[in-house]
Amino acid sequence: MTDFDQDLLRKIDRIHPYPAKFPLDTAMAYIEKYTRENDLVFDPFLGSGTTLLAASILHRRGFGTDVNPIAILISEFKLLALDEGELCALNDFISDFAENYRNYLSDTNLYSYASIGHWFCNDSILVLSCIKERIALLPDGKQRTFCNLVLSSVINIVSNQESDTRYAAIEKKELSIRYVAETFIKKFRHILSVFIQFNRLDRCTGKNKPLLCDAKECVKISAPKSIDFILTSPPYPNSYDYYLYHKHRMLWLGYDVNSVMAAEIGSRREFSSLRLPKEKFNSDLLQVFEACNTLLKEHGKIAIIMGDGKIRGEKYDAKENLEKTLEPLHWRPIEYSYTNLDDTSRSFQQSYRTKEKREHVLVFEKESDDEAI
Repeated sequence: MTDFDQDLLRKIDRIHPYPAKFPLDTAMAYIEKYTRENDLVFDPFLGSGTTLLAASILHRRGFGTDVNPIAILISEFKLLALDEGELCALNDFISDFAENYRNYLSDTNLYSYASIGHWFCNDSILVLSCIKERIALLPDGKQRTFCNLVLSSVINIVSNQESDTRYAAIEKKELSIRYVAETFIKKFRHILSVFIQFNRLDRCTGKNKPLLCDAKECVKISAPKSIDFILTSPPYPNSYDYYLYHKHRMLWLGYDVNSVMAAEIGSRREFSSLRLPKEKFNSDLLQVFEACNTLLKEHGKIAIIMGDGKIRGEKYDAKENLEKTLEPLHWRPIEYSYTNLDDTSRSFQQSYRTKEKREHVLVFEKESDDEAI
């Protein structure tokens, strides 16, 4: 693989909490293997933007879709390119906040939504409201993206939510005005320090775009047969509720949680709460990949990273179900590998870390129109 500062790139890729990510090293390896510079890469389940980050570093054009606006925010951050004036403005912003936030608090209008008092103490609400107001005053959209990324990254830390993978309210005795403000200030300065180093790298940014869009509608945002390579990791069925654990981030940033919940596929809500059959998930996947197939060039490659799940008490074998589901597309298998999922899913609750689950990587090639007949 081309020589890069891998530690720096990993810091950027992990800059914001986003469980169940696949490694940046993996994305870079597959993009470098199956594409050339300026090829067009697409990720229909963008998540935290690892595919687009890898594509930009390797000078590939790329775009991705996701229904979760927090995913789009993180991805936009990873594609930011800021000049010296913009970096100075960000440094001035946090220096001003650190020096004057107690003065700003007296004029802050408290932000509110249903149940906010259950999930946040009064001091957290006050300081987060102040931060939100200060960000809104920034005149530049890229600077607001940077600041909102930092704000989003600390929201769960200063809330009563137990963790990013445990949606339960607990008492956190350390929360205070000073603690919440200093948590934001420290995080901001750390992210700015890392970003300044990252910003010096030669990357492809202007041609790479994250789009808030259901992947089933991706045919509306690119021309048929325009994509060289698809790299994606669909949700692992019945393993995680992305909308739920990003819920308060979305609410604080003014996004519609209900629309994200309705559009998300593979969630615990669908398969544990509503007890839908695995056929629902397979149908959703087929609709997404049918749309992807329209965009993919003849002989284009598709790499899918997906782990096994458990639906209605039975193991969902991702490899077996994917291969069967994708049969109508006539994609030719060209590569396969796997790892043991239990070794890489420590963030999941124990009940979802069933022994013998695997994380599969399946690579396909799209046949030409003549071959598919």
